[in-house]
Amino acid sequence: MTTSAFPALLTSLAAGASLEEGLARTLRRLVALTGAAGGALVFNPPHAKPIAATAGPRNLTRDLLAGASTRHVLQIPLGAPARPVGRLVLLGRARALKRTALPPGFGRELGAAIEQVWGLQRRTLRTTMLTEITRLLGSSDSLDEVLSAFAEGLARLVDFDSVAALLLDAERGEFEVLDVTARTVPGRIARDLRLPLERTLLERVVASGAPVRVDDLAAASVPAASRVTLGARGWQSALLVPLVTQGGVFGAVSLVAARPAAFGAADAESAAELAQPLASAIEQRRLLDESRRRAEELAALYTTSQLITGRLDVASVLDRISGSVTALIGSTGCGIGLLDATRTRLVHAAAHGYKSEEWGALALPMGEGLMGRCAETGQPIRVDDVRRDPRSARRDVDEREGIRSMLCVPLRVGGTLLGVISAFSTRQAAFSAHHQRVLEAFAEQAGIAIQNAQLFEESVHRTREMRALLEAGRAVTASLDLERTIHVIMEQARAVLGVSSCGIMMRNEQGVLSSVASLDLPEELVSTVRIHEGEGITGRAVAERRPMQSADLWNDPRHRYPELTRAQGLRSLLAAPLRVGDRAIGAILVFRRDVHEFTPAEEELLQALADQAAIAMEHARLYERLEARVADRTRELDQQKRFVEVVLETLPLGVFVLDAGLAIVRANRAGAGALGEAPTGKPFPALLPPARAAEVEAFLRAAVASQRVETMEHELAVGGDVRVLRLTVAPLAGAAAHVVLLVADVTRAKQLERQMLLTERLSTAGRLASGVAHELNNPLATIAGCAEALSARLTESGLADRPELADFRGYLTLIEEEAFRCKEITGSLLQFVREPGDRRAPTDLNAVVAKTIELLSHQSRFAGSRFVTEPAPELPPALINEGQFRQVFLGVASNGLEAMDGRGRLTVRTRAIRDEVEVEFEDEGPGVPEEILGRIFDPFFTTKPPGQGTGLGLAIAQGIVADHGGRIEVQSRPGKGSVFRIVVPAQLQEAPYPQGGHE
Repeated sequence: MTTSAFPALLTSLAAGASLEEGLARTLRRLVALTGAAGGALVFNPPHAKPIAATAGPRNLTRDLLAGASTRHVLQIPLGAPARPVGRLVLLGRARALKRTALPPGFGRELGAAIEQVWGLQRRTLRTTMLTEITRLLGSSDSLDEVLSAFAEGLARLVDFDSVAALLLDAERGEFEVLDVTARTVPGRIARDLRLPLERTLLERVVASGAPVRVDDLAAASVPAASRVTLGARGWQSALLVPLVTQGGVFGAVSLVAARPAAFGAADAESAAELAQPLASAIEQRRLLDESRRRAEELAALYTTSQLITGRLDVASVLDRISGSVTALIGSTGCGIGLLDATRTRLVHAAAHGYKSEEWGALALPMGEGLMGRCAETGQPIRVDDVRRDPRSARRDVDEREGIRSMLCVPLRVGGTLLGVISAFSTRQAAFSAHHQRVLEAFAEQAGIAIQNAQLFEESVHRTREMRALLEAGRAVTASLDLERTIHVIMEQARAVLGVSSCGIMMRNEQGVLSSVASLDLPEELVSTVRIHEGEGITGRAVAERRPMQSADLWNDPRHRYPELTRAQGLRSLLAAPLRVGDRAIGAILVFRRDVHEFTPAEEELLQALADQAAIAMEHARLYERLEARVADRTRELDQQKRFVEVVLETLPLGVFVLDAGLAIVRANRAGAGALGEAPTGKPFPALLPPARAAEVEAFLRAAVASQRVETMEHELAVGGDVRVLRLTVAPLAGAAAHVVLLVADVTRAKQLERQMLLTERLSTAGRLASGVAHELNNPLATIAGCAEALSARLTESGLADRPELADFRGYLTLIEEEAFRCKEITGSLLQFVREPGDRRAPTDLNAVVAKTIELLSHQSRFAGSRFVTEPAPELPPALINEGQFRQVFLGVASNGLEAMDGRGRLTVRTRAIRDEVEVEFEDEGPGVPEEILGRIFDPFFTTKPPGQGTGLGLAIAQGIVADHGGRIEVQSRPGKGSVFRIVVPAQLQEAPYPQGGHE
């Protein structure tokens, strides 16, 4: 290779986007110019990992980089011989390349060129990173995002294993370690911590204001604290560059590595240059956080001032104050402890941000714990780590809450101590002197707000006491209900005294006090509480006729039922006697769930309520005497009233009481059942069908006007059935313009009456028909016999063929047929009057209907008719004569088919209703006119043309069905067809079947 080719190589080296790419291009040119089979070019930058490029077969270049002994290899060091910066390795094809293949001094010049390119790229990269970090100054990125960007940029310039930002806390002589490396890894938790500044590398940086580089952290010259802390984590070298603002050094960037002498002067220069904009970014965000915190402080102080005039209930004011502290100084939570009535204990009145209820329920004596010490001395207390402060009282509670630092300031108003505000944080050293000054200013306004709320609450409490006494007095005078009055008094006592439970005990003639009422105790426990007068706290209150109390029932030997109060969680008791004149008749008791000593004002109030309760009980005793007399008389009247009501409700008649407008005032059960419904206030005529309503209304109004008893009967359709109702109306004595209406359902009676008339007519007609039938049968038999004989002679003698006798045979046949038809008529008459067959058996009427339809369907005259059957499933059997009922079904069905001229639809249905079985025949004929509907069962009555019917079919069917204890019902509307319903008793399954005969 000639010397003139060297500039071209430098051009390839500088043209690459990165040093790695430039080395690769340069090596490929060298391999091509020297004719080598392959090679490797390695550059070793100071305090950084080597950069290598290869060309040729992979296995050979891998061996070259590893330094393996390979034939035909030419190695040339790069840079000055005293300080080489890398090496060039070329592999010959058939034999080793000679050094003359490269110009003299080639290695030194190539090494210098690579160092220049590397330095240039480093400066360019540093400028780029500096620009990027400087850009973050004006962005809205968070501090974590700024630190993450700084670490990523610095990693491109300096080779380190971990980086952290150390922020100085000069007030406490500590510094905070921000784990920057963790912030660059998604999902990794940043392990920030606080450490003392003394005997650390950061202390040197702060003192000198210059970077500190340590090649061996185990050296004795390294400050002890840093040597122990960093050495324990396996770090061997470190580099700290200061974070500087106009106010001086406020921290440092700390780079560490697990190898010794990992950082050089260039690394320190690069880190220091990038740390300048990082310091500005951190300070800028500090100022932003400070301004935001100041704004929140002002808002919180303003909110507190609003509390003074905005809300006056203590609980709400305390809750809002405790919540405001968290926003004001950035604490995790806040508690407010107020002095109790004895001013010897701090009782937690509000808590915000606590995870458990235990902390909020703490009560501390003055001087105990941090809050007690603050209340005792009247001075603020700020603790950076409560675990190391011996004044902390409840370390177990602190650990469960995770409390690390605490700030307590006294609550004062006009020099008087009200309590203590205690802010806590789960971070160590979370509160500064500034936080303390802000919280003290806040506490001054909060104390005013709390005192105003307490004064207002006290006035409200006094008002509630007066209202309670007023309500108790009103209950005593306004009601004679002792139980309600006592309940009102107990409720008022519980509300105004703020107690958990209240009860009443009464004294009997033997001097035993027993519990008679309680707001909370179960019924089964109330009656078990008994004590003698003079025993226990309540017994002594009754005996001495003055209030008695116990601040702690669980530890009071006077108490008689310690197990009961422990089970109910009741701790303190106040009992006041119920005084009437110079004696006590009982006591009222109130309980609290905490240890509490009742004040004289509370005793006075409860005694006033007890006096009201005593007055109520005395009134109740006097009232009971009067009430007993009234109760006896009322009982007599009630018995008479109930007797009258029972009589009315059990009457089989419908009884209606109507006013002058015929509206229903009262109706008994039978009345509602007769008409389907009988709502009070509804006009009686409105219960009737429209066709009958006007007539019945006129009848009722006439009876009201005449004030006389009137009666009428009407046939009405009620619930789908036709009923005959007898209406009897009479004026109601002693009630002006009111009448009593009796409604009797006489449908069954009318049916029996008609059936008796029909039976009588059938009996008369039967006797007549029997005689006529017997008298006609003999001549009819003679006529038929003669006609048959003459017809036989004509046939035997051959005279039938003679022309003059041609019509003679037809006449004889006609005579014979008419004679037999007359005999059939007489047979029907005899059947009508003859006793029916006496054999009956349980029969399936569905089967009888099926046989009937089968017989009718084969008759040619009914060929155009349609038969539809709707048999009821599981129809109970009926005790009948099957042949007779087949005759009945054939007769009724034939009548329906003939009424439709053999072309319509006949529907036959069966059903079981209660203890009866129904068979219904529905046709589509013209129907039966209303004027003849009542005569269709009369013997010899028929609507058919002469010669087509005898009028005995329905009469015979009625007789058969009636003989079986049944009935035939008919519904017909002209033009809509007719429905014949045959109803017979059902045969009960448990009844034995008779084998023959009936009564």
